[in-house]
Amino acid sequence: MSAVAFRRFEEKLARFTDPLEAGAALHELAEALIGVRIFTLTAIEMAAGHVRRVYSSHPEVYPVLGTKPLVMDDWFHAMQTERRITAINTAADMEGNFGDLDLIRSLGCNASISVPVMAGNDLLGTINALDVEGRYTPEVVEAAAALIIPATAVFLILRNHFKL
Repeated sequence: MSAVAFRRFEEKLARFTDPLEAGAALHELAEALIGVRIFTLTAIEMAAGHVRRVYSSHPEVYPVLGTKPLVMDDWFHAMQTERRITAINTAADMEGNFGDLDLIRSLGCNASISVPVMAGNDLLGTINALDVEGRYTPEVVEAAAALIIPATAVFLILRNHFKL
């Protein structure tokens, strides 16, 4: 882990003027720690039963949007109960898991990682990253856990900004 990257994140978080800058600071930290080509943050509002993208590195193809219904599938339950970081590392394994797979591939990505972020037994949201095939090895998945505490601060900032 890079102490310099964490210090840069902390400085940007301390000085943001637009809440979306907090998402950009976390994006930069994720690039330094795990590598990303596409980076989004999805906030989860359990009581309302919806999710909302609150940050996007590529707003032209993955815009910050209105809400979408929460899908309570096995993947979601594993995130919520086990706090499992999930990585898909090959093009073949991505088949059937993404409705926008053609778009993902057109952006040069064949690997994904999702990191759940919780506080007070509440699933605040997920860090979602895409990159080249093979990027998210077990070592990178382990390194991704270092993003959870910084992401908690960012989600609390963004959830307040977006009034989920």
